[in-house]
Amino acid sequence: MQYSYFDSFKNFALQRRREVVFVLSLLIISVLLYVFQDGYASRLKNEEFNEIQGFLLEIREKDKDIYNKLEVEEVEKVVKGIDVSSWQGDINWDKVKNTGIDFVMIRCGFRNLSNDEIHEDNKFAYNIKEANRVGIPVGIYFYSTAINEKEVLEEATFVLNLIKDYEVIYPVVYDFELFNQKRTKGVNIKRINDNAVKFLDYLRAHGYRGMLYSNLNALNNYWNLDLFEGYKLWYAQYIDKVTYDGKYDMWQYTDKGRIDGIKGYVDLNESYYDYVVVND
Repeated sequence: MQYSYFDSFKNFALQRRREVVFVLSLLIISVLLYVFQDGYASRLKNEEFNEIQGFLLEIREKDKDIYNKLEVEEVEKVVKGIDVSSWQGDINWDKVKNTGIDFVMIRCGFRNLSNDEIHEDNKFAYNIKEANRVGIPVGIYFYSTAINEKEVLEEATFVLNLIKDYEVIYPVVYDFELFNQKRTKGVNIKRINDNAVKFLDYLRAHGYRGMLYSNLNALNNYWNLDLFEGYKLWYAQYIDKVTYDGKYDMWQYTDKGRIDGIKGYVDLNESYYDYVVVND
């Protein structure tokens, strides 16, 4: 019976040898492509891993002596603040101080929406020097569009080196809002979450408190807050009463605020923690 099957197959193959050769050739090519692609993908992953590890060692060496030595006490207390960037133009910080605000979150920089360029906010140096001068407690935020581990580490060391010479006692914030758009198109959610954690971990390793910025849509659809244990949440919702059921530590409640010393609108915030230097 087996010989009969074999003989039938042999006759079939001889009669249709061109088709058989074509099918076998496709199978061989498919196997070779699979093996090649798998090996190529592995090499790419190894090269990417080695590049990231090399970059991490480089920035750790460069940044090893940078550490925020301020001893800061965290106090549960409702305090009022603002957040500012170059959009607010030239701020009169003496007038802002006299309004009685308790803190300010200052944008130090951002990565472009369409390419990988990182920029310092062109009002950052002025804003933080003036806020430090008049005695308004400062926190920092960076607007990220990082799409991989190397880029977010670039952002972390960039921020660290911008803020190292100033008094920063409120948290340093990772602000990522461009989900699956422009240069972040196709970047998976796990990568975005991992990036945020790596940024915050890097700043924490250098003595800074960390915080994640988010709105309701991002909390519902993108962020996995289980990964951010030990970090505060800055929640944005421009409404009289928050509709988010989870815990948050700072609330950005309007982008249409007005205070003396700032021309035009400014974001207003409410923090449920105050930060006080105890070893100054």
